[in-house]
Amino acid sequence: MPLDVAAGQLWVLLTRRTDSLPQHAGQLSFPGGAREDGDEDEVATALRETHEELGIAPPVVVVLGQLNDVWTPSGFLISPVVGAIPYPLTVRPASEEVEAVVQVPFTYLANPEAVEEQELEIAGERVVSPVYHYRNHRIWGATARILADLVGRLTGGVAAAGE
Repeated sequence: MPLDVAAGQLWVLLTRRTDSLPQHAGQLSFPGGAREDGDEDEVATALRETHEELGIAPPVVVVLGQLNDVWTPSGFLISPVVGAIPYPLTVRPASEEVEAVVQVPFTYLANPEAVEEQELEIAGERVVSPVYHYRNHRIWGATARILADLVGRLTGGVAAAGE
C-alpha cells in the first residue's frame, strides 16, 4: 500500500488493473502479486511487485508496517505492506498490468459518509465489507477492506467488519 504526501495531505496510491489480466481485471487494487522464490518475505514481495508495476525502486520506499491479512472470495491471501513513497512521486506504470494510477486522499477515505457497506461471502462466511466511490471509481472487495483497516488504525476507528 503505497502512501505519499503531496499538497499538504496524505494520499493512497491505487492501480487500475488492465482488462487483459486473468485475475481481477479492471479492478482497483494495490501493487502486488504472488511471492517468488527470491523473495525473503511479504515485504520483499511487496517491494518487488511495486517496482515491477509502478517503477518505484525498493530502496526509496520507507516500510511503515503491515496490516491484517485479508482473504479474497477467489481464494487469495493478501498480506498488506504499507510503505511511504518520497516526494515528489514518480511512477512508471507497467502497461501490461496497470491501466491507470489513481491517487485517493486519505481524508476522503476517513470520512464515514464516503463509505457504504455490502455483504460478501468469503469461505462460506458472510462478511460486511466497505465500498468507496471516489470520482468515477468504485473501490470494493479486498482493496476496500485493506483501506478500512488502515483508516481504523490511523484514526483510532474500527477496522472493517470481518477483519
